[in-house]
Amino acid sequence: MQQHEFVASGHRLSAWSWGRIDGTRPVVVMLHGGLDCTSTWKDLPQEIADTTQLPVLSYDRWGYGGSDALTGGRERSYRLEESGPVFGDLLRHFGIERALLFGHSDGGAMSVLAAAAHPKAVLGVCACSPTIALDLHMVRGMDTARRAFEHGGLRERLMRHHGDKTDSMFWGWHGPWSTDDAVEWTMAEQIAEVRCPVTAIFGQADDYGWRPSASALVHHGRMRMEVTALPGVGHDPQHKARDVVLAALQRTLRAATAALA
Repeated sequence: MQQHEFVASGHRLSAWSWGRIDGTRPVVVMLHGGLDCTSTWKDLPQEIADTTQLPVLSYDRWGYGGSDALTGGRERSYRLEESGPVFGDLLRHFGIERALLFGHSDGGAMSVLAAAAHPKAVLGVCACSPTIALDLHMVRGMDTARRAFEHGGLRERLMRHHGDKTDSMFWGWHGPWSTDDAVEWTMAEQIAEVRCPVTAIFGQADDYGWRPSASALVHHGRMRMEVTALPGVGHDPQHKARDVVLAALQRTLRAATAALA
């Protein structure tokens, strides 16, 4: 594992790589969830590198983990900024011409948006619990997260990964998605623009819900697509159903490779 720092949209970001990124092979780029960072992937990046035999890159978004602290709040448009200009800066810094994206939750949605924004670079997307569309059930789930943060020990657990950035990180994530009008937010236009293979893996026991996001993919997607909802699995299938997820990633890679032939 090698640590890196780079600047994207004016902010210093931290990243880690497993395997050599040299331009000869596609790179698996990992996009973490709304309360996560590279360290919360645990040993998954190394396992992905071992499974795919490809280099893997994970970075902490602005406000998370080892990257610069967030200043001010966030608007819902941050997903478009992160998946567009910021991701473009990452590709240029590391000289990545072909990428297979692996995203979770917020990062899963951004992976789909990045595939639309960077069609020449993104070969395929494998997303765990991508929060692509919201309903009131998910908005209410944000209230549950707030209570856990304020009184349930979540803040202390997150501080292990984000340190003194924890408060700004949490409220920067919570704010955009915690009001009823969040259900009006849509990425239908971008979904329709994606042409690379997309695999989405949901857990049927996800506290934030999964049906609206799966439905949005099916109704608006024109790409080769695989959508799975696993019984008894919550919001983190990448940890609770890892074998299933790694197999899905392999299928996505094969589909992406076949599309290039």
